[in-house]
Amino acid sequence: MRRPLSPILRLLAAGAFGVLLIVIVTRRAWREEAPASRPASHPPHVTEPRAPAPPGRPRPDARAPAAKTPAPPTRMLRAPGEPARAAIIMDDLGNSLEPLQELCALGAKVTASILPFAAETRPSAEAAKACGLEVMLHLPLESLTPPARTPTGTISSGMSGEEVRADILACIEQVPGCRGVNNHAGSKATEDTVLMPEILGVLRSKGLYFIDSRTTSATVAYETARALGVPAAERNVFLDVVLEDGAIKSRIEELFRIARDAGRAVGICHPKPETLAALRKYLGLAPAYGVTLVFASEIVD
Repeated sequence: MRRPLSPILRLLAAGAFGVLLIVIVTRRAWREEAPASRPASHPPHVTEPRAPAPPGRPRPDARAPAAKTPAPPTRMLRAPGEPARAAIIMDDLGNSLEPLQELCALGAKVTASILPFAAETRPSAEAAKACGLEVMLHLPLESLTPPARTPTGTISSGMSGEEVRADILACIEQVPGCRGVNNHAGSKATEDTVLMPEILGVLRSKGLYFIDSRTTSATVAYETARALGVPAAERNVFLDVVLEDGAIKSRIEELFRIARDAGRAVGICHPKPETLAALRKYLGLAPAYGVTLVFASEIVD
């Protein structure tokens, strides 16, 4: 005759059975839920895109461009179905009509950024408009390292709001028909959290956009423009830091890759013979990257 289990053994048996039951239920639940934790829409081995880095703080693994200052972090700026766009701005125009005539001969959407108070400022603006180019004011701003000669019309830290407004309006009048503004030099001014709102407030009142040339990595210009509701963008690539055909081609291709991947990109170049020759040869690469060349006004947000 089997002896009945003692109370202690019965408790131990009941506890063991309970633990076994919990293990079975947990394993079954895990097996049922595990497949749902993998996104069904992503094929195997596809890497999730990473979120953009915060403004002004490039990723640790980002390659440093060969420009004078770092390019802004790549921002995903294209809505679904929107074409990729690239804008090229040619700075420092206005000293001579010859480079502007060559720029017009390209027959491409390149934005002409013209210095105020230069030898051929007004004729350059008129010629650019006549050949269908978009015109910008290349506004001189104060640099951290003073130049040998301060350009006429330079906006500097310490100026009063009235002085800033008067000088900017005088510069705008120099470049008739300008649609927007980008900074000439300006590494000190674009870091100034007091001066930049003054400058951008004048541009907002005139309905002009602003392109931050990013002559310093500590610039606050683009973010300030966005905060004030001024249509704005920022330079991604300087195209002609090295005046050599292969180097300029590489930077043009870099511009198109950024535009393709992020939705838009801005390149800045200068009226040098090597630059104009390279633009003539390589702007036609844009369609191969799925990129459309546009004027600067078509790329600001």
